[in-house]
Amino acid sequence: MAGYTHLEDEFGDVVGKARRGQERRVEEVAEGAGIAAGDLERIEAYEWIPDGEVVEGLAGTLSLHPGKLRVSAEAAYFPAHPWGGPGEGLDVRMLILGDDFLMNGYVVTCRRTGEAAIVDPGFQGDRLLEAAAESGARVGQVWLTHGHADHVGDLSLVLGATGAGAAIGAEDLALTGGLAARIEGRLEPGCRIALGEQSFTVAHTPGHTPGGVSLVHEQAAFVGDALFAGSLGGTRRRVDYDGQRRAVRRELLSLPPETILYPGHGPATTVEEERRNNPFFD
Repeated sequence: MAGYTHLEDEFGDVVGKARRGQERRVEEVAEGAGIAAGDLERIEAYEWIPDGEVVEGLAGTLSLHPGKLRVSAEAAYFPAHPWGGPGEGLDVRMLILGDDFLMNGYVVTCRRTGEAAIVDPGFQGDRLLEAAAESGARVGQVWLTHGHADHVGDLSLVLGATGAGAAIGAEDLALTGGLAARIEGRLEPGCRIALGEQSFTVAHTPGHTPGGVSLVHEQAAFVGDALFAGSLGGTRRRVDYDGQRRAVRRELLSLPPETILYPGHGPATTVEEERRNNPFFD
């Protein structure tokens, strides 16, 4: 399958996510930006890219960074290495899974020991298993960044084939429905997880879901839907929107600039690229 050639979220997505996350009405935001409500609806439907003055007006009323929002409007940002990159001691296989609706699943392996974890087996678990087999990895763990169906949908297939144990943030267990009984482990914020000779820290990155977590290695972080290249995962309540921005800023954008961020959808990015281009952050 071909790789990503564009971001998960276009300009209209960014504007819509900021508006919905802040629980703002279309009419209110449009008035603040000096445009008609119908024009804002056209923006969110990908039917109109406004000029710079309107973009700045939207940035002001939605508390987005004006320069970075202009970059989004102009589609001027795409990560330099959308598949991530090699890490010392750590092998990451990023797979784009699904048909019409796409998500990212990962096989993460300690190079020295061959011990591996699968992250977010949402769709096409057979492809994740094939990728692990091709590299000679031994899958002993499954990590779920959050409980939405598109990230856990093929969990039973993967667990049945590997005998691995699965773990998720406690607050997201209920989101997994009938799969909850198969998820025995909990990803507790602040705890460290060994993968062969490699180590990951669990960071609490809620907002998109209550128990969303990121798995943070010294070279890379698997961030689920907490952060996308140039955007965020969606929220519908102001408390979740504000909490997600705080968590991403504290737990992810504070990491070393070269840290690779592997999201649940769209291309991989880096801390430095998101600091420079993501309009949700100053």
